[in-house]
Amino acid sequence: MHHRVKGNQGAYGSKGFFLTKRFIFERVRGMQVFDTVGAHVLADFWGCQFEKLNDAQFLMDSLRQAARSAKMTILGERSHKFEPQGFTGLLLLAESHISIHTYPERGYAAIDVFTCGGGLTQKAIEHLRKALRPTNVVEMTVRRGAEGSLLQTVASKITA
Repeated sequence: MHHRVKGNQGAYGSKGFFLTKRFIFERVRGMQVFDTVGAHVLADFWGCQFEKLNDAQFLMDSLRQAARSAKMTILGERSHKFEPQGFTGLLLLAESHISIHTYPERGYAAIDVFTCGGGLTQKAIEHLRKALRPTNVVEMTVRRGAEGSLLQTVASKITA
């Protein structure tokens, strides 16, 4: 739906300028304008150190720091340490969520970052990459929230 912005709106528009509701909402929140509601990044980190993948405190701290580095708002968190090894952690965000599931015996972490606001997801992934130092990364970005967006999924293999 388009709305006509009336009067002198400064940086948000000017007389006679047509904007979508989403554009106005994103501009007011200070976000960049993107053509989708959100980006959902699924990342497989391989070749991570056993000790890092089995350290619940380190992993939750890393998730929190990743969220902060991407200017995300943490609303809540849950985690579970498995025996004899492994970990699952989740941050509930105002923007959506970040999660990690680790398999230390395989040197593997499954990471999931879904946010509205475009580039925020990649900043969080980059922070986790620096913290966990995988030797191999496979990422898939799913565009969410636009009609037909799941058909525009992009996958990439990145050797760390």
